[in-house]
This record gives sequence, structure tokens and C-alpha cells, in this order.
Amino acid sequence: MKINIKILSELFKTNKSEIKNFCSHLVKKKIIFNYIKGEERDKVLVDILKRIRLDSQIIAGKGRTEKWHNGWGEALSLYKKSNSLTPKFYTARENKYFRLGGELIKSRSPNFEVEMVNIYRNWYFRKYLKNVENIYEFGAGTGHNMVELSKIFPNKKLYASDFVSTSVDLLKLVSKKKKLNMRCFQFDMIKPNKKLEIKNNSAIYTSGALEQLSGKIYDFINFVIAKKPKIVLHVEPAPQFYDTSKLVDFTADFFQRKRGYTDNLLEYLKKLEKKNKIKILKKMKSPFGSLMIEGYNFIAWRPK
Repeated sequence: MKINIKILSELFKTNKSEIKNFCSHLVKKKIIFNYIKGEERDKVLVDILKRIRLDSQIIAGKGRTEKWHNGWGEALSLYKKSNSLTPKFYTARENKYFRLGGELIKSRSPNFEVEMVNIYRNWYFRKYLKNVENIYEFGAGTGHNMVELSKIFPNKKLYASDFVSTSVDLLKLVSKKKKLNMRCFQFDMIKPNKKLEIKNNSAIYTSGALEQLSGKIYDFINFVIAKKPKIVLHVEPAPQFYDTSKLVDFTADFFQRKRGYTDNLLEYLKKLEKKNKIKILKKMKSPFGSLMIEGYNFIAWRPK
């Protein structure tokens, strides 16, 4: 099978017209995959469970700052040598097993996840960010999302931040080399700087950033509400989207909770909506994922 407009419209819970208008140009390259079944599926699920049992990495544990300072420092050195902005966690999967629509698949391309991420973000960037003037990404990392945004909306003003200096240095270098209309600054989402100005007619965006805060999201979300952006987009792991009666989803939920990825985002946003502080515009289960997790759940909301 290959990824096509029909499959994408079903995965993104939208219509074929949107896919054609927003990201069909990225579907021209054939992305081939097959659902795995029987003994092969059983073997992959057993391997996943074994990996979870042996996994000892804890998100946002001791040494959080040093870990990310060194990690983004490595990314900075790599960019200087190769101009590569693909984060290490997106690197080619040698086993070529991934998740798609809640099922396990095998793809001919070890870059399946990278290719799907680009299709996905082109869809939601073009759908939700076309009418804002300024876009702020918190936890921007290498800046790869900002680079793609600049291709889609070359006239918009971009603002990229992360909480360690090495990432900010990388963002500044990327902005300079690629001549982006982007300001870069240091910002810790656990201890948000309330004096930071968010301009009128702005969007705030996080992707795989809140997941690293180990649930310490309340101050940041409250900071966002106070700044009154036009729209907020999150693309983050959220275990509430899993159906744990299904083994494939159960393994991802198990892995996410053992790692300690943030698991209270959707719950908190729902509470805020009940209090009439925000309006949730769309929430959607991750259309695809890596072997271990579906980390691309989509939530769009706005302050009231």
C-alpha cells in the first residue's frame, strides 16, 4: 500500500479537499507500507514489551538542564558540519516498523516517520496558522519546524525559543544561514517569564516539548492564557487518546507512562474549557508514530 490523499484525510479526520490543497505536493513521493499480521506482529509486540521492561530513561529527571544543554550542543556541532536539522529521535529506524492509524506497519522507507511528520505539519500549519501574523514556538529545539513554516509563510514573523543556551545558539545560526524572519530567545516553560511580550494576532505552538516537562505544565498554560494568542497548537503525546483495550495502544500507553512523559495536558485543557477560560477547537489522536509511541496527538485551542 502507499500513502495517498484518501488515507491522509481519514488519518487527519478531515476532507480530501484539504489534503489536496495543503499537502498533496508532499504525497507525490511514494511512501510504501504494509500492515503486519500474524507471527510477525506478535514478534514485534513481544519485542516492544521487552524494550519497555529494560527501559530506564526517565523524562525530566535529575540533570535535565545538563542533558539538554549537551544534546543540543551536539546538534549544533552536527549542523555546522552537515547542515542537518533532523533531531536524533527522528533518525532513520533500522527496523522500519512504525505505527499508523493505531496499527503496526512496516515501511520500505526507514524515514517513514520523518516524511509523515512533514506531511502532517504542512496540513495543520496551512489550516490553522494562515490568518496570524506572528508564530511563537516554545521548545523549538533545532528549529526544523520553524524552517518549514518559513517556506510555507515567508512573510510571517517567527519566534523560536528553548530553555538551554546551546539550542538558542543553534536556532540563531539556522536563522542566519537560512535568512529567516525569526527572533530566537531563551525561555523555560517550567518557569515562564511573564514579562515576555506576545504580539497581537499571534499563534503559540509546541511540538514534543510539553512532553518533556513531566507534567509541570500548569504555569506555562496559564502564561499562554494570559497572553491571549489568537490560537494555540500542541502536537504532543497524551495517553488519554489511547484505547488500552487494544494491545498496540496498550504498549504505547505503558511505554509513555513508564518514561514519565507529560500525561495531564488534555485533562487540564478540558478543565479549563469547563471553567469557560478556553475553547478547544480540535483534538485528535496521533495519526502515526514510531515503533514505541504515538507522539503526535493534535490539540488546537484558544483563550476566551
